[in-house]
Amino acid sequence: MHRRHFLQCATGSLALLSASSTVTAAEGPVPATSPQTHVVEMTDGMIYDPEVITIAPGDTVEWITVGQMGHSVTAYEDELPEGASYWASGEFDSEDDARSGYPEGNVAKGETYSYTFDIEGEYGYFCVPHETIQMVGKVMVQEGGAPAKSGGASATAMGSGHGEGSHSGGEDPEHMGVAFQAHWVGIATFLGIFASLVFTFFFLKYNETPHSGYPKQK
Repeated sequence: MHRRHFLQCATGSLALLSASSTVTAAEGPVPATSPQTHVVEMTDGMIYDPEVITIAPGDTVEWITVGQMGHSVTAYEDELPEGASYWASGEFDSEDDARSGYPEGNVAKGETYSYTFDIEGEYGYFCVPHETIQMVGKVMVQEGGAPAKSGGASATAMGSGHGEGSHSGGEDPEHMGVAFQAHWVGIATFLGIFASLVFTFFFLKYNETPHSGYPKQK
């Protein structure tokens, strides 16, 4: 049995495995760089679902009326972060205009209103006809945002820009927080090196392969 040869092979294999693991780790988590669309449902229960939603800068929120009754999405002007533009369904330029202009800006059953948030901060908003019964909501924009949820706050990758749009399901593997391709390359490399070590051990110790009961002819 040539222990020296086996140790040399084992050392070389472990070095290769270490290098592969280093490359995989260097890849690191893949950040969610694609803008997302988060859905908020407006219901006949006079609520925004979810009432508070956390997103990343550049993400879009899409409000959709799922009940029979129409609603508005109207920003509180005094709750805008510094540098943020005013926004509301109906594309009004101020809160006063949105209040006095209603029912323009009403989002009827099955219709949507979308807005893209580029500046970090908290944005309070309300429904003009149902503000008195506390139909209010908040959008929190912060770096990294929050993971998408099923139901009232699903998300999909899309381009940025204001305006209305539709939504669909699904999530990019990159948003799982793992370097997807590098992860599997590392596993395959480990399994290959492990198999090589087992084969080398049997060959040098018994002068045979793990699958053969017969010595190799010299």
